[in-house]
Amino acid sequence: MDLDEIKSVTICSSSKFYETARQLAAKLRSIGVVVHTPRFDFNEELVEVSREKKAELTREFLKKIHESDAIYVVDQHGYTGPSVCIEVGFASALGKRVILSEPARDGAVAALASAIIGVDKFPAALRR
Repeated sequence: MDLDEIKSVTICSSSKFYETARQLAAKLRSIGVVVHTPRFDFNEELVEVSREKKAELTREFLKKIHESDAIYVVDQHGYTGPSVCIEVGFASALGKRVILSEPARDGAVAALASAIIGVDKFPAALRR
């Protein structure tokens, strides 16, 4: 799938980078892309999430990935975190494009990536 064929994307991000993810989501929506995001209200840097709630949120998020054409990983300084690693593996197993904002430090994530496009350049790459 070429980038110009992507109509929907799920943004994957550690809670450390939620502000960047939130800003990117707004830019993508402004150009007509359907965007799925993490639940920003469950920022694990600000609130404690129980094991049961984490499982529920993870299943909810994997469904968003299933419904998307691709995922875009905000991995500032190459950091993904364990949840994003799961999301990348799931997306890859479904045959989705995995696009990173920066080269990943995790070797498995790097190996599954189909492209690296900076946050500032990604909306323009999808413009119709």
